[in-house]
Order: sequence, then C-alpha cells, then structure tokens
Amino acid sequence: SIMTANTQIRYSSPILEEAANSITPQERAIFDLNFAISERLHRILRERNMSKRELAQLTGKKESEVSRWFMLGHNFTCKSIAIIQQALGVPIVEVVH
Repeated sequence: SIMTANTQIRYSSPILEEAANSITPQERAIFDLNFAISERLHRILRERNMSKRELAQLTGKKESEVSRWFMLGHNFTCKSIAIIQQALGVPIVEVVH
C-alpha cells in the first residue's frame, strides 16, 4: 500500500501490488493516482447505491465510457474529473492552493 494525497491505497491482490512495484516511480505515481480516483468513485457509488448507468446519465457520457473509468490503468483527464465532480456534487480530486 502507498500514500497518495493523504489517502492510503491498499491493493486488493498481490498481482496489483506486483504490477505497481514493477514500473518506474513516475509511472507508479500515475498508476496510484488513477487507482485512487477510481476507488473514490466506487465508494461514492456504493454509498449512494448508484449504478454506473446512473453515473453515465448524470455526466452525459456513454455507459461504455463510464465503465472504462473503473478499469485498471484508466488515465483520467482533468476534463473527465471536472465532469464527474460537477455531476456528483462532491470532490474527487482536491488541489492544494
């Protein structure tokens, strides 16, 4: 497990941990941040008993695109994060000013 922006990331399988440990520190930072974003989305959907289909409707995105947000290795853009945050009304990523 690692720390990313005050969040402890715990990988659910040795395979994920091994994959994360076999890449460069820069690739690891990208992997960890994207993993943390995806995990945050999972938590929000669980807490709200919301489906990916409902998230797609809220964001105006196709269900297939929303499904990709939850795939290992997905690279979130600032644009997609802003759309998600606006649709859900909660922060997904916070910037330190």
